[in-house]
Amino acid sequence: MNATQELKAHALALGFDAVGVAAVARLDAQAHYDAWLAADRHGEMAWLASDKHRARRAKPELLVKDIRSVLCVALCHPPDRDIARDQRLGRIARYAAGEDYHRIMKDKLLPLERWIRTELFPGSHSLWYADTGAILERGWAERAGLGWTGKHSGLLHPQRGSWFLLGEILMDRELEPDVPIGKDHCGTCTRCIDVCPTRAIVAPYQVDARLCISYLTIELRGPIPRELRPAIGDWIFGCDLCQEVCPWNRFAPPAREARLHANELSGWSLERFLRIGEQEFMELFADSPIRRANRAGFVRNVCVALGNRGERQAIAPLMQTLTRDKEALVRGHAAWALGQLARGDGAAGATSREILEAREALKGAMLDADPFVREEATAAFAVAQGHA
Repeated sequence: MNATQELKAHALALGFDAVGVAAVARLDAQAHYDAWLAADRHGEMAWLASDKHRARRAKPELLVKDIRSVLCVALCHPPDRDIARDQRLGRIARYAAGEDYHRIMKDKLLPLERWIRTELFPGSHSLWYADTGAILERGWAERAGLGWTGKHSGLLHPQRGSWFLLGEILMDRELEPDVPIGKDHCGTCTRCIDVCPTRAIVAPYQVDARLCISYLTIELRGPIPRELRPAIGDWIFGCDLCQEVCPWNRFAPPAREARLHANELSGWSLERFLRIGEQEFMELFADSPIRRANRAGFVRNVCVALGNRGERQAIAPLMQTLTRDKEALVRGHAAWALGQLARGDGAAGATSREILEAREALKGAMLDADPFVREEATAAFAVAQGHA
């Protein structure tokens, strides 16, 4: 067994589901990425366009001197949904339903990197990544034969679909490179484009982050644009729609890594999430990717989900959120949700009294000290009255 074969075998023994090697040369993905930034499709993620990030993505030798190879690994996460859990908690992207994949990848990549430096190539230099730095992960993985870029701009593989996470080790040693899949196997299929409720896939292989539900519920720190809120449905962290409809995901295997399986969050519900405090949020999601949204962003998402669901039991909790939450961002989105629930015939099963109380709460919020909340409450009251 040569060094490349030995390294791959060791990676698979550590629990990775696939491994490949990419030769170091300029990636075709670089031009696509530069055009994406030039079109301002990265939204508020300004760090992606920084000179430092752009230089490192274009020149991996700035990360590892004398870089010769990029080892790419894939780790499958669960492809199935729990409908009852989704109904109770709202929908969370599969990759984020369990423990934070950054930690899981670190727990596998770090020992692999140490083994490379001490046993396989003593004295070598390397650097591991798992969505943690300025490299073109999908570009390297594509070159390493782990898949092709689908029309939703995610990586696809004939046997694994797209339900997998990526990691890399940049190395200053030569390995035998794998052959890229090369051919785009999406054909004429446009299911991912057609299913996106916000039309974020503006053209095949082109995603505008500013419209993407994942960006809106995770990366966006301010208000979700009012015109996009109805399309978010009950997604409270991320979105899987474009992957759920992909025909290649029929072949996706189950996840072997137990830590990636969903945390049940027993005792919690969408309505209870409205009452979560800062400390409680940090403790509940201490080991979860959800903490990236921060407490205000997460509860903002919950308000939108409840407004879209249109269920009677959300009215009272939303009224309390509107009057008591310390964050104007949350209060403003609670106002929007109440407007949706109190409009026309109101929430399913709601009484006239409940609807009137919701409208009175909105009238009170029109006097809120924060201008954003006042604006949202005024717009929501107009909707509730049937004037908008």
